[in-house]
Formats: sequence, C-alpha cells, structure tokens
Amino acid sequence: MTKIRFELSTKPSKQEKAEQGKSGFVPVIARWVIERSNTWMERCKILVKNFERTLAIATTKLNLCFIRLMIKRLAASP
Repeated sequence: MTKIRFELSTKPSKQEKAEQGKSGFVPVIARWVIERSNTWMERCKILVKNFERTLAIATTKLNLCFIRLMIKRLAASP
C-alpha cells in the first residue's frame, strides 16, 4: 500500500487576488477537491453506516463506491 502525501496549498496573497480581480474570500483549490470527494462518498448507501470489522473491508467498500461512480460517468458520456 502506498502512502499518501499531503501538501499544504498556498493561500493567494493580496497582490495575487488583485491581479485576478478578486477580493475577500478566495477558496483554496486542493481543499475543495477533498470536500467534493467526501460528498461523492456520502452518496453511497453502502457507506451510510460503519459496521466494518476490518480496515480492508472499509477500504474495499470505498473502492467499490468510486468504481461505481466512474462506471456511471463512463456510461453517461456520449
């Protein structure tokens, strides 16, 4: 199993915001990727309750959830 590396994404400075024509709150891109993935996982009915006894079973259920999501997307594409 491979280890996942997390890198902190930099927040845009005031100058960068001004160059982009934005002000106030600007979301960090990497954070929204993780939150979006968590939302997709919450839609899987198999993951609603956590009754898995081992980490391997929990990981398998997560993999099945994402496989199902990708199959749906591939089937829907023209």
